[in-house]
Amino acid sequence: MSWKHDVADVHLLPALAVALPLLLAAQSIEEQEWHLDALDVYTAQAQARGDGVIVAVIDSGVDAKHPDLAGQVLPGAGFGRSKGTDGTTDGDGHGTGMAGIIAANGKGGGALGIAPGAKILPIASADEKEQFGLDAVAESIRWAADHGAKVVNMSLGFSSSMTPTLVKAVNYAIEKDVVLVAATGNEAKEVSAPANINGVIAVAGTNKAGKPWASSNVGADTVLAAPAEGIVTIAPENVYASGYAEMDGTSAASAIVTGVAALVRARHPEMPAKDVVNALIKTATDLAEPGRDATTGFGMVNPMGALTAQLPAVERNPLLPAPKPSTAQPTPTLAAQRPVQPVDMAARLPFVAAVAGGTAVMTGLLIALPAIRSRRPKPVVSERDTPPTPW
Repeated sequence: MSWKHDVADVHLLPALAVALPLLLAAQSIEEQEWHLDALDVYTAQAQARGDGVIVAVIDSGVDAKHPDLAGQVLPGAGFGRSKGTDGTTDGDGHGTGMAGIIAANGKGGGALGIAPGAKILPIASADEKEQFGLDAVAESIRWAADHGAKVVNMSLGFSSSMTPTLVKAVNYAIEKDVVLVAATGNEAKEVSAPANINGVIAVAGTNKAGKPWASSNVGADTVLAAPAEGIVTIAPENVYASGYAEMDGTSAASAIVTGVAALVRARHPEMPAKDVVNALIKTATDLAEPGRDATTGFGMVNPMGALTAQLPAVERNPLLPAPKPSTAQPTPTLAAQRPVQPVDMAARLPFVAAVAGGTAVMTGLLIALPAIRSRRPKPVVSERDTPPTPW
């Protein structure tokens, strides 16, 4: 899960590496968040800002002391080796970065999130060395659903794909009227779990040109796309002294879609989760092949479209399979486990933001695998910061 510094540009262009922080210092952090203009977020925020919506962030924890999240982080929980904590500290920084993309308050020249009125419910689920266990993530999903979360962000994933425990946790949250959003992964492979579980909004990445981001995991499970390149967000000061960083990855894209889902839930508080999901996919801006495609799903998330669309109610989450014909009274079909196939565990490798999924582990097998997320971001400064030494 640890982010890594990319020092290649420093070696190739040392003069630029030194000058870039000084140039960026002339801008506020918010001005560096290019995705806000690209998605017309300011217009959407005139309709809703996320007030009254609790967003769970299942990650490394969230730094509740960061000024750009002041008063917005609720006491949460910890699972795995984080058990016994309330999720409000973050030694890695990834969870704080996701929370900032979702709900940073934008005060004093700092970062502005998609839904700055939302409350963050932090759930620290990382084990030693910031690795996640499948059962810890499943517990986290259930806990979030039981503690008021209306939207859950999961910028993580597993190469082992789904297990019965993880699938049941997703089903449980769907039954509790929760919108679930997850990153597809950053290895240019197949969509990882839990993003590839039926009912979950699997988010792939795009670049600054609005084209598919080359490193994004993609496949038939892809649901939506969102910016994943050069995303500026917050970071704990113990990770970066400036308190800000720039990152690439579907982790960021997932957080952006999570923020949009929070806007919709705030604008339409009585709208069930299934209709929120339907609004997000029906109003997405088509990017690749007409209709749903493996690279960008239904298309780029469209905040204003999702907020203002007038769509008929749907019977179920549109990402769930159709119910099987039966002579008995039909019931909604929730996320279904894919066929069980043997897994060569020696071949499993960690991924950045989420690893390739699609092959289920044997029934009952719960293993702790690394869930390495977004590439470690470069430090970012604003007009109120002293430029740090470039990496």
